[in-house]
Amino acid sequence: MGHAKKLLFFMVALCFCAKIKRKKVPAKGLPTNIFENASKRDKQNVYLFLLGTTQKKSHNKIFSSEEKRKMKKKEMKRIKSLNSLSDEDKYNLIKDIKKYCECTKKYRRLPTREVTIGNIKIGGNNKIAIQTMTTCDTKNVDECVNQIKKCKELGADLVRLTVQGVQEAEASYYIKEKLLAQNITIPLVADIHFNPKISMMAADVFDKIRVNPGNYVDGRKKWIDKVYKTREEFDEGKVFIREKFVPLIEKCKRLNRAIRIGTNHGSLSSRVLSYYGDTPLGMVESAFEFSDLCEQNNFFNVVFSMKASNAYIMIQSYRLLVARQYERMGNGLLFPLHLGVTEAGFGDNGRIKSYLGIGSLLYDGIGDTIRMSLTEDPWNELTPCKTLIKNLKKRVFYDDHEVGEKDGRVSPPPPADNTSSTLLNFEEHFRDYNKLTKRKVEKREGVMHEEFTIGNVVTDKELEDSLQIFKDLNLEVDQNGNLKKGVKSTDIVVIPKLGELSSKSWATVGKLAEAGVHLLAEYDEGDVAMLSGSTSGSGYTHDMDHVARNTLFYLHLNRVKTILQKNEGQIPLQSTAKGYVLMVNGKEDTKLIEDVFNQIKGKENPRPLFFLLKSDNIHEHVLATRRFNEIVNSLNIDLPYVHYANVNSTNYDDMLVDSTLYVGTCLIDLMGDGLIINVTDGYTKPDGNSKEEVRSRVALNSFLTLNILQDTRARLFKTDYISCPSCGRTLFNIQETTQKIMKLTGHLKGVKIAVMGCIVNGIGEMADAHFGYVGSGPKKIDLYYGKELVERNIPEEDACDKLVELIKKYNKWQDP
Repeated sequence: MGHAKKLLFFMVALCFCAKIKRKKVPAKGLPTNIFENASKRDKQNVYLFLLGTTQKKSHNKIFSSEEKRKMKKKEMKRIKSLNSLSDEDKYNLIKDIKKYCECTKKYRRLPTREVTIGNIKIGGNNKIAIQTMTTCDTKNVDECVNQIKKCKELGADLVRLTVQGVQEAEASYYIKEKLLAQNITIPLVADIHFNPKISMMAADVFDKIRVNPGNYVDGRKKWIDKVYKTREEFDEGKVFIREKFVPLIEKCKRLNRAIRIGTNHGSLSSRVLSYYGDTPLGMVESAFEFSDLCEQNNFFNVVFSMKASNAYIMIQSYRLLVARQYERMGNGLLFPLHLGVTEAGFGDNGRIKSYLGIGSLLYDGIGDTIRMSLTEDPWNELTPCKTLIKNLKKRVFYDDHEVGEKDGRVSPPPPADNTSSTLLNFEEHFRDYNKLTKRKVEKREGVMHEEFTIGNVVTDKELEDSLQIFKDLNLEVDQNGNLKKGVKSTDIVVIPKLGELSSKSWATVGKLAEAGVHLLAEYDEGDVAMLSGSTSGSGYTHDMDHVARNTLFYLHLNRVKTILQKNEGQIPLQSTAKGYVLMVNGKEDTKLIEDVFNQIKGKENPRPLFFLLKSDNIHEHVLATRRFNEIVNSLNIDLPYVHYANVNSTNYDDMLVDSTLYVGTCLIDLMGDGLIINVTDGYTKPDGNSKEEVRSRVALNSFLTLNILQDTRARLFKTDYISCPSCGRTLFNIQETTQKIMKLTGHLKGVKIAVMGCIVNGIGEMADAHFGYVGSGPKKIDLYYGKELVERNIPEEDACDKLVELIKKYNKWQDP
């Protein structure tokens, strides 16, 4: 019977086409030649023609099969080149960003619309809302209710559930009913992929519907082979978006629901990928196709999101979205923003990546609601969100409060301490939002690492335990038993004054110098004399020249003039130490820096090796860096500068936020050439329930520095993981699996591995991963190389070993 129906349908279609060809009768308002070509086109284009869509005459040119093949090959090569660009190059395709936030110096939150979601409001002057997502099967009504209830008790403002099919949509009615019976009215958000019909069902129950522009209409990449070479041809696809999306808009408007247009870097539609590549520009344009329909239908209860697993891409995409909204809205209000780094991962690593991506935007006043996508239980996402929002209040901004009166907002007053107005005395001209490029600097004497310099701070007491220090600084041992530097090793160690070191510490210092680690100490004439051999007392029995050749001294810029005057215009290093660096806090007068460099140039003094930028307070470090960056660029000083951040937090979570947010925000904009993090010795270690290991202070410095550099792409040292947070679609225990894969593959520098619970997140949201581990069925795994499926339906117990085999096959494996 099925074959008979197909045959009947085929015969009717043939008759229809023959009749059209014979009579050549055009539909009203359509040119004759459309029907002449209709039979040569696919169903998609026939449908467009019947709707009244016309094409330019040049589009009707008939090409030979060989010409089509060559054209497609050329276009696919262009698309591939777009998708293979580095993150920086993808962002640098963007042009004409004039403004991405209200102010980069003073705290001014974006002027966004107020959006109603159930019984709460976001945007406008409302607080930043915190949300999370259930991890259980949505059909498991009781477990969903329990998870939602616990999340609300622990501070969630909204909870999202996955609704992938009819059964889940029907279960949501019972979930809502049970919640209301317990007087729990927390707003619920439906997560929709692929299925517009399910979104219509979900709107009856949920307060907000999240749609993904990448798959809401395009389905499972059905236009994957289509190449869009002109804007007109690309815009034809909007007809299908209108057909599928407008009914949801109308229903949400009638029921007072909200819609989140949730673009994801890794799941852009094949149509958008063909035209824009997987770029921030493609993400923004994809979102606007949907928001334009909302505006055309007078529906403004809309929230945007621009998520990516890569914090760098995520930040630049949100900035571009805001910039484009400014252009489109004029003086009007912008749509509010939901912030998140998708598939952030597990533990401290996931938190650091999220603090970096979300925090950098919140710092500039961007964001109205946040979620941290951690591969953990949903309530574990809430505390990091609250910690981030709390710590952002410590940031040093200086607000004149004129803006508060102008746009109806009340900006928080600056902290009572550390309110020097010096940091406001600059205008930004050199931090180009359109083309992020690293400042060209001269790295001399082999001191600075060619990619990015890693530093640490060690006390005299810590130096006495040499074996622990070597471990904490990530030094390695060669086959002859000698210390050497590796991929993760510290390049520069800040030590106390040489004259204050014990004999045990001197022995450690000597070994560090032999391994090629540079020593950085405060300038002291007595220490200079000690290195030259003119005095004694170090207790060091090895070659002092070896230590001298690896020793640097730092001088506070304000002291340089005094030293020059005292020593007849010279900086007395007696040709012993490796060199000297200048310490600044970012508040220095431009004229002072210019005068010092003019004095140094006129003498036989060696040139400083780099600046050491140590702000007076870590909470003002972003502002200090932005100001100092303008100074060195305006004076054409090509010295590198190294960030030196004292983290004085005593709480472990606060410490993660402070170190990541206030330094990472600078590195995202490619400001700086090195990083030294110094955690005070009074921090509270993780509690007994934490899965994080207890680290020494020096090891913690190294851990924070390395992970910030990894997530800002400043210097890669380990495997990158894209790990989904789990939801009702997940087909295996993703938390346990992720940890197992990390143990097996964590040493693979520069390799990206995606661990995805289901096909929704893979292959889509794993974006630029080298290898993908994706749930395809209950306890069944598919493995990918890039976006190519290479092995299907592997039993879960064998999948990790198969993944290692796949990595080896493509020559990405390194022995630990």
